[in-house]
Amino acid sequence: MIRAGAGQSNNPSTAQAVSEAAKHAMAQAGISRADGGVIFFSADHAQQSQDLVTTLARAIGTDCVTGASGAGVLTGAGEIEGDHGVAVMVFASERFFARPFLFEPLRGNEANLGETFGSFLAKAQDEKSLMLLFPDTYNGNAQSLLQAIAARAGFHPIAGAGASENGAAGATYQLCGDKLATNALAGMYISGAFNTHIDITQGCQPITQPMTITKAENNFIHEIDHRPALEVFAQLLKGPLAEDLRRALTVLFVGVPADRSENSVVAGKYLVRNIIGLDPEKGIVAVADQVSEGQSINFVLRDGQRARDDLQEMLRRQLARLNGNQPAFGVYFNCCARGSSLYGIPGIDTAYIKQALGDFPLIGMFGGYELAPLGRANHLFAYTGVLVLVTE
Repeated sequence: MIRAGAGQSNNPSTAQAVSEAAKHAMAQAGISRADGGVIFFSADHAQQSQDLVTTLARAIGTDCVTGASGAGVLTGAGEIEGDHGVAVMVFASERFFARPFLFEPLRGNEANLGETFGSFLAKAQDEKSLMLLFPDTYNGNAQSLLQAIAARAGFHPIAGAGASENGAAGATYQLCGDKLATNALAGMYISGAFNTHIDITQGCQPITQPMTITKAENNFIHEIDHRPALEVFAQLLKGPLAEDLRRALTVLFVGVPADRSENSVVAGKYLVRNIIGLDPEKGIVAVADQVSEGQSINFVLRDGQRARDDLQEMLRRQLARLNGNQPAFGVYFNCCARGSSLYGIPGIDTAYIKQALGDFPLIGMFGGYELAPLGRANHLFAYTGVLVLVTE
C-alpha cells in the first residue's frame, strides 16, 4: 500500500513553514516516518537553507528528499502565488523505491548529464518507473538534456518543471537531501509496483487551421503557405492587439509539431513556442525553436476560458484512465504564466482537479517551463499544466 500526504504553509518563517507543511503531510499520510518526500518552496526560503533542509528531515524522519524553488507552490488545499510558500509531500511504501539526486553545474553540462541519465535508464530493469526532473530555468538547456537522454536510453517517461522564482531573487534553487544548490539539476527516480498516468493541458489553443512553412532558416520563418510570414501573423491582429504589438506577443504564439516525423499540429500534438522577433522589411517571424520548410505550424492564443475548457478535457481523460481507482498521490507542474495571470483569480487549476478527481494527496509548483511525455518522446512545454497521477 502507498501511503502519501501533502501539506502547505505561507508562514514567512522558513522553519515554521516547513514544519507546518510537513505536519499536515504526515497527518494526511497517517505515518510517523516517511520513506521519502518532495518539497517545493518560494525562493525567499532559500536564504534560510539550513532551516529548510534540517527542519524537513527532522519533521518527516528522512533526508530522502528532492525539490526546487517555484514562482508559486500548490497542494490539493489550493495555490500560493506571490507570497511565501512551502509545499511538502511525503510517502511511505514497500511497493516502490525512490532515489533523489542532484547534479551541478547544469549550464554547459547537458550532454554529459544526459549521457549519465541515459546510461542509468538503459541499464535499469524496472518494469515501472518515473523520472522527475527540476532543472534550473536560468541555467542550461532542458531540451538538449532530454534529447541526450533519449539518444542513449530511448523513451522513458520524464515529468517535471524548470525551477523558478517570482523575479525577486534573480536565481532558482534545487534541493536534494541536506544540500541546496543553484545552477543545478535535482530530481527523483521512482521505481516499483505502481501505475503512472501523465497528461497535459495547454494554456494556448489554436486560432488557425494547420498551415505549412514554405520558406525557413534556423528559427526564422520567411513564408507560410507561400506568403510572407509576417503578413500571415498580422492578419490575426484585431482590435486592441492590432494597436499594441507588445501585448499581442504576450498572448499570440506558434504551435509546432511535437513529433517532427508525424508533422501534425492538431489538438494534443503541438508544442507552444514564443514569437521572439519580427522583421517588417523582410516579412520574417522569428520563433523560439528550430523550424524547417515543409513543417506544419499554427498560431495559438493564450486565453483563460479556452485553457479552462482544455483543463476539463484533460481531467476527463485522466478520470477515464483511473477507471474508478483513487490516485495514491499526484504531482502537478503548472506554468508560471498560468494561475492568476491567466485566469484573473488564483486557485483555478487545483479547484478543477479536486472537483474532477476528488480529494487526494497532491503537490505542485509553478515552473519556468514544463517537462512531460507526448507520444513516445519527452518534450519541453510552455504555458502548460502537467498532471502526474500515481496509482497502486
